[in-house]
Parts: sequence; C-alpha cells; structure tokens
Amino acid sequence: MLVFALTSRERDLAYHLGRTIIPPGRVFPPFAREVVDRVERFLHEAGPALQRPFRAGLWTLETAALAARRRSIVRLADAELLTLLDGWAKGDVARRTLFRVVAMVLKASYYNDPGLFAQLGQEYRKPAVADEPARWLSQVTRGQDVHDDTDLEADVVVVGTGAGGAAAAAELAERGAAVVLLEEGEFHRRSAFSGRPFEMQRLMYRQKGLVFTFGNTAIFVPVGVAVGGTTTINSGTCIRPPRKTLRRWRDEYGLTEFTPQMLEPYLRRVEAVYRVTPAEMKHVGKNGEIVARGAQALGWSHGPLPRNAPDCDGQGVCAFGCPTDAKRSTNVSYVPRALEANAGLFTGTKAEEILFEGRRAVGVRARSVHTGKTLTVRARIVVIACGAFHTPLLLMRHKLGDSSGALGKNLSIHPAGWVGAFVDEPVNGQKSIPQGYVIDEFKDEGIVLEGAWLPMDVAALINPHIGWRLQRDMESFDRLATFGLMVQDTSRGAVRPGAEGEPFITYWLNREDVRRIRRGAELLCRVYLAAGAREIVAPIHGWKPVRSLRDLDENRRRSVHAWDLDISAYHPLGTCMMGGDRKKYVTNPYGELYDAENLFICDGSVVPPGLGVNPQITISALATRTADYIADRLQRVGEL
Repeated sequence: MLVFALTSRERDLAYHLGRTIIPPGRVFPPFAREVVDRVERFLHEAGPALQRPFRAGLWTLETAALAARRRSIVRLADAELLTLLDGWAKGDVARRTLFRVVAMVLKASYYNDPGLFAQLGQEYRKPAVADEPARWLSQVTRGQDVHDDTDLEADVVVVGTGAGGAAAAAELAERGAAVVLLEEGEFHRRSAFSGRPFEMQRLMYRQKGLVFTFGNTAIFVPVGVAVGGTTTINSGTCIRPPRKTLRRWRDEYGLTEFTPQMLEPYLRRVEAVYRVTPAEMKHVGKNGEIVARGAQALGWSHGPLPRNAPDCDGQGVCAFGCPTDAKRSTNVSYVPRALEANAGLFTGTKAEEILFEGRRAVGVRARSVHTGKTLTVRARIVVIACGAFHTPLLLMRHKLGDSSGALGKNLSIHPAGWVGAFVDEPVNGQKSIPQGYVIDEFKDEGIVLEGAWLPMDVAALINPHIGWRLQRDMESFDRLATFGLMVQDTSRGAVRPGAEGEPFITYWLNREDVRRIRRGAELLCRVYLAAGAREIVAPIHGWKPVRSLRDLDENRRRSVHAWDLDISAYHPLGTCMMGGDRKKYVTNPYGELYDAENLFICDGSVVPPGLGVNPQITISALATRTADYIADRLQRVGEL
C-alpha cells in the first residue's frame, strides 16, 4: 500500500495553519512541525475520503490568502492569518465546511497525544483485559481462513449480526434451526478495545467513521461494521418504543396488530437477554449529576437511562467498544447464544448475491473480503440484516423490493447535537457512563435530552473555536460538562447506490426539525445555567457563548437555518419500511419482502421512520417476533 505524503509546500501550509488554529497554551505546547508527521499518518489511515478534501482545503486557503493579502499563508503574521481563518470559520456554509475539514484533521493530529492527556490527568488508553475462553468460538470461521470456494446448506442464513440479525439468529438456533450467520466485519473481542477513538473508528466503523448525509447540511452518521454491528459502538441505551409512536404505526401505516400488549412479551424477552436496568448514579458521574441538578431546579422530569450494561463500572468509552464486556451488545449477548446453539458464523465475509428459484429466496452467495473466495449458503429462509443504509442497496442490486416505490426512501435518522458547559468543579467524564442520564420532560414535543460525553481529542473536533479560545477550552477540559439532544424527526431522506458500493445518502432537514434542534439547545443552556455553569457553547453557528439568560435571549433572536447546525445522527431507520399495504411498503408486518418469498428483513430499515427513542430494543423485539414467525413456518411441513 502506498504511504500518503504531503508535498513539502503542503507540509509548510499545514504547519502554519496548525500553529495559528492551535497556538501554545498555558500548559499545552505549540503546534510543532513534528505534528505534521502525525497529520500525514492520520490522513494515510483515513484514506482518500479525507485526503482529497484536506488537500483541497489547504490550497483553497492558500489561494484566499494570496487574493486577500497578496502573500502566502507561510508569510502572514500570526494575527493576519488568524483574522483570515476566523472569516472562513464564520463564513458561508461552503467556506465553513472546507475550513472545518482542515481544522478537524489538524486538531485530531495535535490533541491525539498521550502527553496532553497526562497533563490534564486524563487516561489516554484503556489497559487490555484478557478475553475469556469460550467453546462457542469453534463455531466462528474467519474470512481469511476461507481458502477455497465453499458450499453450505442451512435452514436459515442471516446476513448481519447487529440488533436485528443476531437476535433472529439466536432465537432460531435455540429452536433447533440450522443457522449460518454472515458478517462483513470482524469479531473483535474486548482485548482489542483500546478506547482510542480514531483507532476504534478505523477498526469497527463503516468508511472509518466518515459516513455523512448530503443535503442542506452535512450530518455525520456513525455505523458499525463488526460482529455486533452498531450495537458494539453505541451508547447501550435501551428505551421501549413510545405508546404514541405505536399508535401512529397503527393509524398511519396499517400495522394494526402493533399494540403495547402485543409487543410486551417480545420486549420482555429482549430486555432479559440484554439485562436492561437503569444506570447507577455512582457511574453516571459528575457529568450527569450537573444536569440532574439543573433539571431539578427547573422542575423538569429527569432520571437515569435504562441500559444493557448491568455490570458497568463507568469506563467512559461505550462508543468505541466496551473494554470489559459490561455492555451487552450483541457480540457478547445474542451472537454467543446463537453459537452455543450450534449456529455457524463467518466473519470478514460480504454478501454479494441473494439466490432465487423463481420468486423464492433459496440462499446467499458471499465472498471473503480477505481471500476473494466465495461462500454459497443455500437455505430455506434468507434473513437480511445489513442496516438501513446497506440492506436497501443489496435489494436494489437485485431489482427487488421496489414495487411500492418505497425502497431506500422514508429515511429518518434522529438528528442530534451537543451542548458543552464549563463549570467550577472537576467533571472527570472518562470515569462515568457517557450516556447514562436523560431529561424526558419534552418527549411529547419530539425532543429528548440524553447524556453525551466525549474524550478530549474528539471534543476538540467539535469545539467551534480557533486560536487562544480553543486552547483555553481544551486546557479546561477537565471542567467541561457535555450533554446531548435528539429530535424525533419529521424530515426524510433516501439511500441509493454511491461510489465503490457504499450508499449515497441524502437528507434535507426541514424547518420544523431545525426549530426542534434549536429548542433542544436552548433547553440545555437553561439547564446548565440553572446548574451554575459559567460558560455554555451550543452547536449553532452564529450563537455566542452563553453566560446568562440575557445571552441566551440574544441568541434566540437570531435566525437559524439547517446549514447553521453542527449535528450528527445515530439511528437510521425506515428505508425498507414495513406496513400493511404492499402498494405502499417494502415488507409486511413480519418483515417479509412483499416482492419475494422466504426473504425477510430484520434491522432498522423495516422500522417506520421517526421512532423517537434509541431503537435497539425495538429492532431486537421486531426481530424476535419475526424469528418466531419463521420458526413456525419451518415447522409446517409442506409450506416450503
């Protein structure tokens, strides 16, 4: 593999930009030329998706300097360059976006430094915890060990090991079905989970963590590619589907049987496997306690979140793989259960083709991503569980599932943001649950406020400041409290094939959701003011730091557009939506494709859009229901 390298001129540009964006602080050192070496390594590991825009950003900023100052960036005085860059950081959406790419790479390379973590008393890397021996590992075949084209037979083949696929596989295997699981990612066990964000993104995130939507604002949407799928890298929050949402399913989508009473036994079964319990306050930590104090002062409903981590000891890195296996993501819950029931698992194996005899699905042809050898699994039932982005792509390749015109459409993502507050007490979020607390006072408005703590080097990326303000903030990181907001979106997006087999995701944030995000940020500012914060930063371009209600009122008077929001999203749903009418929806209420026989979908793509809560429990409950339906069909001799 070729090693990525900047030219000598580009290295000079990166150095001068870095030393201006990140000047020396009281204790943090200046941006040295050696940091540019780390920039090159970071870009090499990130790949072309980040290399190209970074290079474009360097030269665009150089051109801007030549046009405005008639001098190169390397010849501008520090104050001149800071003024130029500040104009780009606060400019129109195109300039802000390009500048942000450059600044993020420089920040990531500078702050990802164990020396800086040590200066603030922060833990840089989690110590490796030995993996426990397990007999079921004999049921796992790695893609690099598939040296010949292989044919297998099974009752059920399941593609994907996330919240839906793993649950369906375990339930079916335990009822006696012969099950084969196929997973594109690898089986990483806890000894591999270092807690280092950028390492873990390269290891377990699709496109190395660079999945974005395209529309009137760019939205980062992290998705897992590993055994466990996105459950391995999510927060572990487990909330049941709201009754209000189920009523909408019945009224609008023809899902008349989806009552709370019908779902109750499936939800209980799933919660038992995940061992769902409220987060313990001793592990919610100061980050949650501060928010609880503010919510209590305002008289708002709040409390610990239900999670799938009963033995959690507050490692603080849920989104990068739990280093103690306390979080019961499917890689430590449903997948081992399936393997203990004699299911087989092939990792590093990507499904390429669904096999058919007429309209009936009869298997899957996959390929090892390491050796290129094919694995053909013929089965009586095919279950696709590749997630809301990749399941529709697989169906599109077969021209399946779109007789309704809904395939790849109806995408909802639950747009989310964060608010940070500097307080006069140590927060030490690295020793707590990142998302362990909730303010649910405004759930009927479609706004949920949930915990969202980030490690220092990740927090630097989303800090809106540059220059001395940035360095001041980062040197005060141990006194930074952060919390998140999430909205039940009414905006919709779509998925279609993009470059190199990856999805091209479009999503346009409508005015109502912009209003909700803005209101969520206002509410969190009020919480932090009530808790005694001295300065608050929100993810809205044009908002000044909030130190008082007067500052907040001034910000509220500013108009806000979609492109002014610095947001992300974590819950893609709806792109193979289930419903009661085959003319409108992709699957029936059991997730079986209307356009084929014995082909089922068990992932977030079947969940109707705008669920309103973290979807893991809902996806697993629907998959459990589908597994029961499949098991009953398998037992009815002659139907197949």
